[in-house]
Amino acid sequence: MSNFRKPLTTVELVEIRLRSDSPDMRAVLWEVRRLRAIASRADQLERSLGPTGGAVGMIREALRAELDEEPSIAELVRLDLNARP
Repeated sequence: MSNFRKPLTTVELVEIRLRSDSPDMRAVLWEVRRLRAIASRADQLERSLGPTGGAVGMIREALRAELDEEPSIAELVRLDLNARP
């Protein structure tokens, strides 16, 4: 993640949308939404897999670290925790 800027939260994306309502910006934000959905599925998959070692384990560790830094994943985890009785 060090090669990228700090990830945007949902609130920040909404603020951008409110400042710029062009068709191009809407298309970019839909693409962001699509990519966030893929990150969410990757998070679900990684959490469901059992322990793995070797190269696969290293790849999973790197993926897990990146997913843990994604605001969209943290927001989903918070929503899930808040939904539990």
